[in-house]
Amino acid sequence: MTVSHANDSYFWIITEFSDMEAATAYQAWTAATAVLGVASIVWILVLHSVVPTVL
Repeated sequence: MTVSHANDSYFWIITEFSDMEAATAYQAWTAATAVLGVASIVWILVLHSVVPTVL
């Protein structure tokens, strides 16, 4: 999951239970999922360079 928005039910669960306004939740959720997406790509590239490829 890189960036999810209002069509994601988990977004609305977090927004409602944390009593955030929708605009604040959009900003926080977009930033958090973007960071997670980039970190995942970096981690995959690190693992790809460390673990030998088996064919």
